Amino acid sequence: MEVHAHTHPASGGTRKKWTHYFREFLMLFLAVFCGFMAEYQLEHKIEKDREKQYINSILEDLSEDTAALSATIKSYLESQEKNDTLIRLLSSENVKNEGSSLYYLGRIASRRVRLVIRDATIQQLKNSGGLRLIRKGRVSKAIIEYYNNLVFIDYLQKIEDDEIMEYRKMAVDVFHPVLFNGIVIESSNQVIRPPDNPSLLTYDPKILLRIAGMVSYIRNTGIGLAKREAEMKLAAADLMLLIKKEYPLK
Repeated sequence: MEVHAHTHPASGGTRKKWTHYFREFLMLFLAVFCGFMAEYQLEHKIEKDREKQYINSILEDLSEDTAALSATIKSYLESQEKNDTLIRLLSSENVKNEGSSLYYLGRIASRRVRLVIRDATIQQLKNSGGLRLIRKGRVSKAIIEYYNNLVFIDYLQKIEDDEIMEYRKMAVDVFHPVLFNGIVIESSNQVIRPPDNPSLLTYDPKILLRIAGMVSYIRNTGIGLAKREAEMKLAAADLMLLIKKEYPLK
């Protein structure tokens, strides 16, 4: 009967096989780890680049906002002066001699330049959860506080809209509609003073004082808006300085 010999692996063979598996595991682990770190670094760089893009975009928005705020503040201050004159004329004993000024001031009393803020960037940040990309805590907080100014400004604008609507309802009982419409230049939408001394539809003191009172409401709301917008303009300037300090952008 044929006898087969059995071979036994050397003791060193077992150690070699174990170290071989360990090296494979180590190489695989290092490959996965290095891949993870590379992906992390790439994602971190992408987020930093996006942060810079958002910051630059916010700076552009703030620059536009500052110009818009300056224009509306100026408009409110000019309207305040005109409304003061209109209130004085409506309550004057010589009201019948001030037809031209009354029609001119009465026509523009319901006109306003509305504040339009560039908020596309902040809305995008909010909707996409991108505010987390603004790593500088002071900057992120200041951005949120800046745009929170719009809450009260919007509230005052709604009040002013209601007051202007009520004023227009009163105006049809005081000013002749044909003349009121005729002093507006269609091409430029500008209001001009009518010639001579056109008459009002009524000189009833109660009606004139009532419409003067509504003009006073509009005036005072406009003062409040001008004050709030001046504060927002200052906040915009402070925010731009803070951003430029925290982010050395080129």
